[in-house]
Amino acid sequence: MSKIKAKISSINIKEFLSQGYLVIEDFVSMETLSELRSVVEKIVQDYKKGIERMQPSNLTRHYGNISQIGRIFLANQSPFHPELQRYLKSKPIKQLTSELLGKKVFLFNEQIVTKEPYTQSSFNWHQDSGYIDFEHKPYLTTWLALDDTNALNGPLSIIPTKLEKTNKAILHKWSEKSKDLFIEVDESKARTFLVPAGTLIVFSSLTPHASGSNNSSSPRTAFLAQFSSEVIIDPATGLKRNRAVPI
Repeated sequence: MSKIKAKISSINIKEFLSQGYLVIEDFVSMETLSELRSVVEKIVQDYKKGIERMQPSNLTRHYGNISQIGRIFLANQSPFHPELQRYLKSKPIKQLTSELLGKKVFLFNEQIVTKEPYTQSSFNWHQDSGYIDFEHKPYLTTWLALDDTNALNGPLSIIPTKLEKTNKAILHKWSEKSKDLFIEVDESKARTFLVPAGTLIVFSSLTPHASGSNNSSSPRTAFLAQFSSEVIIDPATGLKRNRAVPI
């Protein structure tokens, strides 16, 4: 079994609160990175072949409707793959999320995000909380680069955000053209991250972010996992949104 490299000596909570994100280089070992790449590549290839797998009756497996124009989003695949489960339950993930969210932490959502080569696979400026249309506590997004990101292949960009002064999401609008939600931001304030594979970018669900198109000859893939400090329940239905798996 591969191990996650524990490179987290301490989390700078003040820095996270003042800018809305953290960047942690070499978050996983090369062995774990290779393992995650292999399983993710197989999942993506199976999806392209139309292969469906057995799944627990209490888990709806779906491929989100924001998968288009070269973007592939494959949600909640860890129940079918122990490699993903090991990563999500690893000591550094638990340490990171507990320091930023508190003692109780739930896996809320996870996605494999692939941008196909030479595609208009950009993703509009948005806050992750914009996709939840009711009041909720901000949650945490962890974005693990499985490939090196560069200026051509659709890197992640973030608008630094003072979380102490930001307590709710901006009103988002739906783009029928790009099939995603968007907000207006001052892009001159954006920071774009050209990072090697194995880097983890952590940000609040209130932190605006976006990513560009992949204009390179190779796919660009990341593994995104989101964590909450509570079970997120839709007050209109009484049903939980996405998942609530204690870690």
